[in-house]
Amino acid sequence: MCAAPPQAHRWCMERMVVTARLRPGSEEDAKRLLHSGPPFSPARLGLQRHDVYLGQEMVVFVFEGPDVERRISALVNDPIRSASLAAWAPLLQGQPRVAREAYHWDPKEDTMKTIVIATDGSSSAREAVAFGLELAAEHDTTATFVHVVPAIDVVPTAGYGPAAAHRHEVTHADRQPLDEAGRLAEEAGVPARLELLRGDPVGEIVTYSDSVDADLIVIGSRGHGALTGMLLGSISSAVLHEARRPVLVVRGAESRKLAPAEV
Repeated sequence: MCAAPPQAHRWCMERMVVTARLRPGSEEDAKRLLHSGPPFSPARLGLQRHDVYLGQEMVVFVFEGPDVERRISALVNDPIRSASLAAWAPLLQGQPRVAREAYHWDPKEDTMKTIVIATDGSSSAREAVAFGLELAAEHDTTATFVHVVPAIDVVPTAGYGPAAAHRHEVTHADRQPLDEAGRLAEEAGVPARLELLRGDPVGEIVTYSDSVDADLIVIGSRGHGALTGMLLGSISSAVLHEARRPVLVVRGAESRKLAPAEV
């Protein structure tokens, strides 16, 4: 159905597609029926178009106009009007069915709707922020910045006693990476959303991206070499392996100089 406001409904064009299977051996009769011309005038029913497409085993009726479903219902249920379509009845096998839309391609679907950009204020994260903003501007979408802080702070104690743990209190320093990203987005004219998350950085970034159905995760790389990355791991590598959606790892300038093969 067409999602126009009530006052504009009469201008709203709708399309209804009805499919029916042809009886075996009726293809030639169907072709002759098509060549005989339209079974009725669409304008008489307030429609703009009425098209019929013929396949080897199927016929497809397309009706287009305002409030098309009600008008087609009137056509089918009115004996005088439906008589003009009666010629098709002997050629059809089974009951005609309304074709419901399963997939609709639109050029806008090629654009990203949600881009999640992870930042921690580091130099590589700033490059990820800059690149993410370029993508958001190109696709005319909102840039969603996330920064993860610890949920718990562990404070070592003197001697051999267990370390003390307490809830991490968010500080101005914690919010600074997001504030900086927000300022850069404002300068670039890109709408931004800022999210401060708590917990494990990898898990929080991946989970949040799933919750907002992100089309892409953009994250910076610390620039560790292959050996260091294998031994110590990195947030970007872990996100790359854990995420169930595309991840773009932006290498910092220094990293590109040190390890060009890993870009």
